[in-house]
Amino acid sequence: MKIPLLLTLLAAVSLASPALAAQSVSIPAGVPLRVQIDRRCRIRKGARIAGRLVAPVYRIDHVALPADTRVFGTILGSQADPQRSRFRALLDGQVNRPTLPIVRFDSLRLPDGATLAIATDATERDATVVTLSAHKKTGLRARVHDLFMARTSETLDALHHPRLGDRLEKFLFSQLPWSPPMLWSGAQFDAELTAPVAIPGSPPVPLAEVPPQGTPAGIVEARLLTPLNSAVNHKGASVEAVLTRPLLTPDGKQVVFPEGAQMKGQVTFVRPARRFGRNGQLRFTFRSLARAGAAPTAIHGQLAAAEAASGANVRLSDEGTAQASSGPGKYLAPLTLGVLATSSFDPDATSNPVHSGLDSNGFGLVARGLVMTSANATLLHGFAVYAVSKSLYFRWIVRGHEIDFPKDTRVQILLNAR
Repeated sequence: MKIPLLLTLLAAVSLASPALAAQSVSIPAGVPLRVQIDRRCRIRKGARIAGRLVAPVYRIDHVALPADTRVFGTILGSQADPQRSRFRALLDGQVNRPTLPIVRFDSLRLPDGATLAIATDATERDATVVTLSAHKKTGLRARVHDLFMARTSETLDALHHPRLGDRLEKFLFSQLPWSPPMLWSGAQFDAELTAPVAIPGSPPVPLAEVPPQGTPAGIVEARLLTPLNSAVNHKGASVEAVLTRPLLTPDGKQVVFPEGAQMKGQVTFVRPARRFGRNGQLRFTFRSLARAGAAPTAIHGQLAAAEAASGANVRLSDEGTAQASSGPGKYLAPLTLGVLATSSFDPDATSNPVHSGLDSNGFGLVARGLVMTSANATLLHGFAVYAVSKSLYFRWIVRGHEIDFPKDTRVQILLNAR
């Protein structure tokens, strides 16, 4: 009696398996999950880490994975930071070159508490969101500002901020000649799925799709499929991006373009960085937007917001031109260090530990410690002049910053109806 019963159960499961498979939302391979680390930990092989999604993942027209979904992974090892040479680290008084962790995220916890295995290839991101510069918010500027601010709660750098204590400790470690390799809270990764993920549960009822009426207008959120760099790309180079969020009708009940729709355009202006601190510039526009299997629709899309490395101080002009900037430090830092270097030649500087500690720069806490304990005027003058010279060299003489938008950079594109 048990064998027929077992066969009956197996048959029922086999018949139900297609139905169970249909009761899920599948996220295809290649979609990146933006993960932000919750707690700091030392970079060592095998260490477990935890974070949360700072941007929701859409599938067609609904949220498949909401923001704040918990994600877990493992540190596989470490590698030297390619953005900072060992020579530059030594000039800053740091013996060990900064390292980056090699991370693999392998599971996530759904809002209902279920744990789901995932396969990813993670890349650390150092980016902040920059928007169109606007002093007087009129016309186009006002539209961009209002639309962008309406989604501030979902921008990639506004959900979770690293703890103040961690930021302070990170700064203190940066002033030491040696610091332990750490993965700090607030670090962000793009965990690109290397295999599809099926989110269990009943898929939501899809919204009706409507063809665009005329030239689409509004702001769409996307990620770049084409990496862009002002030193590599040339005018006329093709650019591709994919929507990360559907474009809905004003009432939100119909889909004009679903998540996954592809945009195509080209680089319209580029100027590579040059010596004497002249920074790079880059502008690109999109001319077509198409859903899968459909003819492309002509659009007029310009860059309205983008992620950019925080150290590059990227600004966006009204025309969507991204330009790297040295920031206020290009003028303020050399001026401040110059004033401190001048004051170091005061005869009373070496006799006052606080005075000599402020005047000595260039090697972090090492310089200040040596000067304050030795009370040596020559040493104080040397560190003060060295700090000014280094600041002038790296801000005014060497090649400026390039505009760099790696693959999967999140952007917002303003569609103009014209």
